[in-house]
Amino acid sequence: MFRTSDQDYHTARLELESAEAELAELQRQLRTFESQVDTRLGALLDQLSELNADTTTLDEQLRHIRQQRLFGSELMSYLAGAPQPGRPTRLDNLPPQELQFKQTPASQDQATPVQANTLPDIKTLYRRLARRYHPDLARNAADRAQADDLMKTINQAYAAGDLPALMKLAGLSLPYGMETSQAAPKQTATSRVPKDTPEWTITRLREVRQQMNELSNLPIVKLSLDVKLARHQRRDLLGELAAELQYKVARKTAERDYLRSQIDASQRASAP
Repeated sequence: MFRTSDQDYHTARLELESAEAELAELQRQLRTFESQVDTRLGALLDQLSELNADTTTLDEQLRHIRQQRLFGSELMSYLAGAPQPGRPTRLDNLPPQELQFKQTPASQDQATPVQANTLPDIKTLYRRLARRYHPDLARNAADRAQADDLMKTINQAYAAGDLPALMKLAGLSLPYGMETSQAAPKQTATSRVPKDTPEWTITRLREVRQQMNELSNLPIVKLSLDVKLARHQRRDLLGELAAELQYKVARKTAERDYLRSQIDASQRASAP
């Protein structure tokens, strides 16, 4: 059985209040910085994502044309049944997702709750996460690898219409007494003990500290620290990133146009 003295309980409550305030401030700073990134880099990130999707599609189309020319329609018919590689999600062409709600017993979630009786739009939430974890915002190879892994998870959750999974990645919880038609989020440790007890307070304190640690390790939070450091050095890091993204967009645009020209040439050569 969980035991603690009144003094330990009082200390834990004070630490919890301080930790929750620190977490709320960290989340506020993250939202503010994400807004800055969206304003200055969002359009470029979306354009780059669209170009990546286009070049992947065109590359597959060109490969199909060349294989058909080399091996003929019979082999291509056989290969058509093979599994095809997944394509990057286009942020400007996301399919709508239908959400259904029903009443469920309330539970205490460690994540930040959204507004009462509302759920975030899954498309909007996907865009937000795709920008937060965009690999082109990573400042080193390790952060880029982490961002790549997280983007795979985000894309899989979106493709499955798994709103709770996306909300968890965004640090959001379902509103009181509500769930989607997908599986409900797992219960947290604090949901299994009575609230405002010594055990609940200690457990909640651990959860908040874990949340702060997870947020602090986000690539975009590390980027925000780099931006602050660059500002002290009288550098505009977001401006430098914008220039890098413009260069990548120009290269991807050239690659897309080249693939289109190759497809047009191949189709003309195949025409009777």
